[in-house]
Amino acid sequence: MTLIGLDLNATRARAIQGEQHGSGPRIPLGVPLEGGECELPLALSLEERQLRVGRAGASLCRRSPHLACLDFLPYLGDDRVWNGGRHRLDAVGALSVVCEYLQRRIGAAEGITVALPAYCNAAQAAIVADRAGRARLNLLGSVPSPIAVALAAHEHLPWSGVAVVLDLDGHAFTLSAVSVRDEVLRMAHLRVVPPLARGVWLCRLLDGFALRCVRLSRRDPRESAETEQTLFDRLADLLDARSREESAEIVLQTPHWYQHLKFSMAELSQLCSPLVRRTLVELEHFLAEIAELGPVGAVLLTGAASRLPGLTAAVERLIGPPDVDSARQQDSVDFGEDLIEEAMSAARVHILDDDAIARAAFDLAVRQMNGELTDGHLDGAPLPGSATAMAGDRGAARLHFRGRDHLLDDQVFSLGRDPACHLVFETDLYPTVSTRHCEIVLTRGAYLLRDRSRYGTLINDCLVTQPTALHSGDWIRLGPDGPVLRFLGQASGQSRLMTTA
Repeated sequence: MTLIGLDLNATRARAIQGEQHGSGPRIPLGVPLEGGECELPLALSLEERQLRVGRAGASLCRRSPHLACLDFLPYLGDDRVWNGGRHRLDAVGALSVVCEYLQRRIGAAEGITVALPAYCNAAQAAIVADRAGRARLNLLGSVPSPIAVALAAHEHLPWSGVAVVLDLDGHAFTLSAVSVRDEVLRMAHLRVVPPLARGVWLCRLLDGFALRCVRLSRRDPRESAETEQTLFDRLADLLDARSREESAEIVLQTPHWYQHLKFSMAELSQLCSPLVRRTLVELEHFLAEIAELGPVGAVLLTGAASRLPGLTAAVERLIGPPDVDSARQQDSVDFGEDLIEEAMSAARVHILDDDAIARAAFDLAVRQMNGELTDGHLDGAPLPGSATAMAGDRGAARLHFRGRDHLLDDQVFSLGRDPACHLVFETDLYPTVSTRHCEIVLTRGAYLLRDRSRYGTLINDCLVTQPTALHSGDWIRLGPDGPVLRFLGQASGQSRLMTTA
């Protein structure tokens, strides 16, 4: 059967599709939603007789904003109305059009789970489910996107306590706290900042490029709606680019003039520095608000947030290891800043790729279809394999990775990039995994892990320096930033080992 993970926010939709079989799901792949592109702008064009979904609407945001329906998702259930031409519709009507569009492309799926922005409440999630049902989309349920982010990241970066999720779309910049308690991820706190929405960053870049153009040619691209739209679209593509070049180049050409604009990445960061400072202030306030929740174990940036010029480097500097000696020498230290430093002392920054949220939604769709999770809106989600782990050491010894169990059915079970290994990792996804990274050996009724790698192997974040016994529930990480697996079950006749803190 075909299952879909759908990532939906105010700016765009992305979908991941995979086949579910008895042996487990195949590797999910992106679904082209508009032409050959996997990303569908969540915009409607009101310009023509028939409503058009996608880039046709996004391309009107500067040229004819009155004919574009944009960023409507946060207004589900509100009375805001978009009027243009002969069309008049509210957010629910706009969503219905989008759902009908999606049905024509992914309607054959037996089950769909959608990740919604953190600012969408349960009533709005119910509206999404209702409109999807009317469009004949087989929606299994929905989940807040910060929980999907945390699920996607926890596979590679397990943490305890709280993770801070930074996300961005056309409505707002959002900061979310996701807690891990009893191996269940739940939303703990939320801060929504509309003045830092995606469009604000684009307008900042637009003004900077326009001023450079004025200085070079005495021509202002903002004087023409068509040229301004062209520049805005190029900047949007620049902000969405996955690869980060050393410079950004944009060519503007009109019937009367031509201009080649070039900015270094440092210049782009400088242009956006006021917005970066504002974002850091919001982050510091957010950390003060969640200080009572406990230490922050990870800061997770979605692809959209990580590509904001200068932001990732600024966040990394903010949460870097504090200088304890210099802090002690200060006579006057703000108590709130002290709490933030203490809370962030063990945190690490993790940047997700653009499909991570949709992949996590797909994994949830698999679990909902298998009856492991209930259908409907999920306000929390257990970590994969946690229900089995909490049941103790029952079951055959196995490794749980990316939603699948891999039985340890040989006396020596090898892991690495070598195709001859029992569990093979793709080089492009996991470059720090060695050819034969480690092996799990069954000896005298117990499983021992032996490291054979260049970058090391960790069990429960402790580096393996000698053959180490595995116990059900142990986390195994292949390298400091490599993939994370979970060991479950036991060897036949193996007795359970209890440890005390």
